[in-house]
Amino acid sequence: MRAPYLICFLLLWILSFGNPNTLQAAEQPKAQKGVLDLRDWEFQKSQPLELTGEWEFYWERLIYPNEFDSSKIDPIYRPFPKLWKKEIIGNDTIGPDGFATHRLRVVLNSVTPELAVSVPHFYSAYMLYINGEFISANGQVGKSETTTYPHWELITRDLKVTNDTLDIVLQIANFDHSRGGAVEPITLGEKVMMQTQKRRQEANDLIMAASLFFVGLFFMVLFSYGRHEMPIFFYALFCLFYSYRAIGSGNYTFHSLVPTLPWIVTLKLEYITMYLSALSFSFYSYHLYRKETSKLFLYFTSLFCGVSILVTLFLPVKVFTQLAAPFSVYVMFSFVYLFGTYVMAVVRKREGSKLSLVSSTILFIVLGSTILEYFGYFKSSLLFYFFGYQQFFFIQSIILFYKYNRKIEVAKEKAEAAAKSQSDFLSMISHEIRTPLNAVIGLTNYLIGDEPKKEHVDDLKTLKFSAEHLHVLINDVLDYSKLDAGKIEFEYLDTNIVEVCHNIVKAQEPKAREKGIYLNFISDEGIPKFVVCDGLRMSQILTNLIGNAIKFTNEGGVTLSLQVIMQTKMRISIKFTVEDSGIGIPKDKQTKIFDSFSQASTSTTREYGGTGLGLSITKRILDLQNTKINLFSIEGQGSRFYFTQTFEISENQERVTETISEDKNQLEGKKILLVEDNPVNVMVAKKFLSRWDIDVDVAENGREALEKGSTEYYDLLLMDLQMPVMDGYTAARELRKGGLKTPILALTASVMLDVGDKVYECGMNDFITKPFEPEDLYNKIRNHIEQSEAEMSGT
Repeated sequence: MRAPYLICFLLLWILSFGNPNTLQAAEQPKAQKGVLDLRDWEFQKSQPLELTGEWEFYWERLIYPNEFDSSKIDPIYRPFPKLWKKEIIGNDTIGPDGFATHRLRVVLNSVTPELAVSVPHFYSAYMLYINGEFISANGQVGKSETTTYPHWELITRDLKVTNDTLDIVLQIANFDHSRGGAVEPITLGEKVMMQTQKRRQEANDLIMAASLFFVGLFFMVLFSYGRHEMPIFFYALFCLFYSYRAIGSGNYTFHSLVPTLPWIVTLKLEYITMYLSALSFSFYSYHLYRKETSKLFLYFTSLFCGVSILVTLFLPVKVFTQLAAPFSVYVMFSFVYLFGTYVMAVVRKREGSKLSLVSSTILFIVLGSTILEYFGYFKSSLLFYFFGYQQFFFIQSIILFYKYNRKIEVAKEKAEAAAKSQSDFLSMISHEIRTPLNAVIGLTNYLIGDEPKKEHVDDLKTLKFSAEHLHVLINDVLDYSKLDAGKIEFEYLDTNIVEVCHNIVKAQEPKAREKGIYLNFISDEGIPKFVVCDGLRMSQILTNLIGNAIKFTNEGGVTLSLQVIMQTKMRISIKFTVEDSGIGIPKDKQTKIFDSFSQASTSTTREYGGTGLGLSITKRILDLQNTKINLFSIEGQGSRFYFTQTFEISENQERVTETISEDKNQLEGKKILLVEDNPVNVMVAKKFLSRWDIDVDVAENGREALEKGSTEYYDLLLMDLQMPVMDGYTAARELRKGGLKTPILALTASVMLDVGDKVYECGMNDFITKPFEPEDLYNKIRNHIEQSEAEMSGT
């Protein structure tokens, strides 16, 4: 935070010491009685000369250079530059409206470099002659409002010095503006330096305008595509409005870029953008620190600026230009108030308040200097204004970026907390649902392997198939975010695709019989016995499609067909079609039914039930396999869903046995500690472990596992993860800290993606997901015990 304070100090230093012209103005010679004696003056490249002092003044006269020699005119001397205010000079009463001629004779020394003259704008038109030669003009000087055309532009011209005297004649006319005369001096200096200074002024204005315009545009885009933060919106407006003032006031660089633009238009733009800048900055400050900024201030600012804009738009120049003085006073009081609000924000430790205080201090100093210069009480350097404005806008941009990024961080933290909460909920509900499902699948597998009666075999297989399918559905529903992100994993194994379809149809037949419709299955004879695919995912896809078709079919029936589209020695393409004679889908709804939680209509949902998630899951799974699902449907006649998928043909076309072979007796006599709190899961696990002649000991929680694991020897620990008293993660860590080398195999019912990482981090060797396949459980137990024994024997 020290850097901004250092910047502020540096700015104050520039204000006090950074303007050599201001410091040395007292040393410059001044005109006396219409003559400026420069015979002892040496022009230097570092310093232009301001032609100030007593000029000849001729009110209500437009005198041309050649007329001074031919007519006798008594001069009146008046300070220059000076505005035409109501005063009496000689026999004349002058005021803002009128015209006059100013004259100055400059006496040069014999050694004078090439010179140039810089002429600011005067209120509100002028013509300048030097040694009888026309030099520059703004607008057209006349003796009445109809013959005077105003224009404002800073002009620098080279001079041809042919003698030791410069006879300067300046004609000024004003019938439009509330101010008349001159407020800034004409400057004379070395040619190269003057031209460089002019280019520097133009570059300063253009750089300032361009930078503010693009900063404003950037924040406006950020507001449009971001979180619609109001401070960003009003800061963008402030930058955009002030970007015009950078080139539309002061040196009026914009007027030289577009000289044909009417003066009245540029003047109105100058005043309107001034009010809009103040208004947008007030709104910006209010939305930045709403608790510290009064609404009453905002209402008054809106009223004052709104009325001023209307006056500028619809009333004459003489009227609306008189608002500049009261508006300047109002700006000073407003900044004092806003400065107080920023101080209060710092006291209350608001975000970014210290930087706001620093930047507002800089802007207060710069605008205060501008106002004082407008009234003729102060003059500062170009570097001061450029540096001050740039630092203010830079710091304000930092503040907004900080607040915007902070809001993003807060939103991110909330999203992460919500995601964690969702993850915890899904993990919990997954565990609660999959635990009883583990018992269903486990006992079914046990009964199938226990030599059941022939009449029970098909029923048990159907039960197993239905339970496994339910298992897949629960996985996808509970972890739908994983499916939505495309992070679902596929397990490609040798699969009897015809048998999978046959089992699906057999499992769905009871539903069809209940509705009194048929359910047919047709497949080409040329389909190989085994192809390489994810059988569970294929089962999920076809079950969704067939179940959906049965749900919406009341007459006729549903047919699942498999048709070979292309076959080579290594690959086969099969077209899967599910066709029904149901209610059909309206054409305008056919593209929406694949959306999540979507059905053709609300009446369909009420009549047939369901969440509408099945088709969405089906489409997403196929999309992840680069397969497109197609739909053809006629309302009232039925629907046909179909897709074509290509598989590798398995090299092994022999049927794989579903039971563990007799030679798998390698676990006989092994001792395993089963850490599980659910009695049903303990029963299922013990049935399989006992079948493999394993000695099973049971611990009901992690604390009990610590006690038994540290006092008794086991070949392997089967550790549940979610248990009372002490969970499996903590128990595994404590066991590893105690020096236990025995393999630990986690049993988890969670489907969350990070479970595997947590399992390995806490020191476990592997994990198996419940419900488990007996084959998988057996192989993992055997592999880890063999690996542990090999390590202990040193082989």
